[in-house]
Amino acid sequence: MPPYPTDAKAKLCRRFLAALEALDAAGREPDRWEEECLAYALGAMACGMYLVAEVELEAFQRAPSERSPDEVAALIAKPRRFTKDMLRAGLEYTQARFGKAGSASPDIPAALTAASVDLQSSLPVTA
Repeated sequence: MPPYPTDAKAKLCRRFLAALEALDAAGREPDRWEEECLAYALGAMACGMYLVAEVELEAFQRAPSERSPDEVAALIAKPRRFTKDMLRAGLEYTQARFGKAGSASPDIPAALTAASVDLQSSLPVTA
């Protein structure tokens, strides 16, 4: 699998920030669905799994009526974990640690990198 383009990584970071800014504009914290999507997207970016992050950011944008009722019920049963500020700080940390575009660090274990490639190759490519 070819490396994820640097400009696409930067765009992904901008999409993540735009999601947080949309919540800011609405004057609210993320609901449990949105929180989960943003947390998974952030973790995926930190691990160099950019296609996974794209999928999570797409899921973040789903209207409540388009979300799986079973998944929503499972999420509501779990305690809240992350605020916008925490997610924003996580993005800043990830960018500082792994590069402005979220590039993977050379100290990521080879097994994790291999798993990332395997998982990403099974996901659809989005434009």
